[in-house]
Amino acid sequence: MTQDIQTLTPVEKPYTIRELGAVDPTPLKNIVQRLSDQVWEREDERKENNFFCFHHTQHIVFRFTGGNRDHREFYANPIWEMFKPILLPIMLQVVKPYEFSQPEFPKAMLARLEAGHIIDRHVDGAGSNLHTHKIHIPLYTNPQVQFLVRDTPHFMAEGFAYEVNNIVHHEVRNNGSSDRIHFIFEVFNASPTA
Repeated sequence: MTQDIQTLTPVEKPYTIRELGAVDPTPLKNIVQRLSDQVWEREDERKENNFFCFHHTQHIVFRFTGGNRDHREFYANPIWEMFKPILLPIMLQVVKPYEFSQPEFPKAMLARLEAGHIIDRHVDGAGSNLHTHKIHIPLYTNPQVQFLVRDTPHFMAEGFAYEVNNIVHHEVRNNGSSDRIHFIFEVFNASPTA
């Protein structure tokens, strides 16, 4: 029998942002730079996380937790199978510091924030978000991008992975002249007692 989500212990999140170390996302960047606007538009139309705070952000959602309810119940969109051979090795490398016996990835997506725009201040909410670590890998950014968590500005550099506290207020400001694209995914230990 599956344990009720209400009785699960939430994961420990960083106060704001924690750097997880260097990562080489070159294989993913090579594919992302070739994605057409039509692909971004088509995939963005099917996303479940269609919230107002993302008004100038497009997503390509590979995996997602239905209704953000239970992190153990998630689905994959068809595009996941095409990207999986590139994404999974990066994801597994990045989560090594957690020393999970069975890492599971309920959410995975690309997020493109247009130049000169913002992601409004928001909180990702409860439910599944309390039980996963949220990881960002900047693929394309510029020095004018600020990621604010608890109103503290951070710059996420390309070539590194970061865990973000997504259950407190956070926002993004892209004051630069180029789009900001991150690969974002969530992870939890599917076998925490093993």
